[in-house]
Amino acid sequence: MNLKIADFFIGTFSGSLVAGVVHYLLPPVMPMLLGGVIGMLLVLPLKILLMPFFGAFEVMIPLGIIGMTVGMTAGALSTLTSGNIVIASGGVMGFIISAIIYFSNKRLTSR
Repeated sequence: MNLKIADFFIGTFSGSLVAGVVHYLLPPVMPMLLGGVIGMLLVLPLKILLMPFFGAFEVMIPLGIIGMTVGMTAGALSTLTSGNIVIASGGVMGFIISAIIYFSNKRLTSR
């Protein structure tokens, strides 16, 4: 069974989850800083749960980047737009980050 497709689903799900939680929990004071912290804290249990099944590289690096970047941008966007747009943008960002890491790893290991 090829689990590479799961990387994209994990990235999309974790990006949407981080964006939704940041949007609903975030106070309007220092949204980007607190959003990044909430994002990093939220993906830590996901890393621990998913690492035995999918491998450390496929989980730790993308989720670390997704937690920080989606948390910060969701914090900034939550002050401007509605929750559905924030969650959708978090999912898209999570998918894009997973795709960038997947294809860069594929390019680097093909040499």
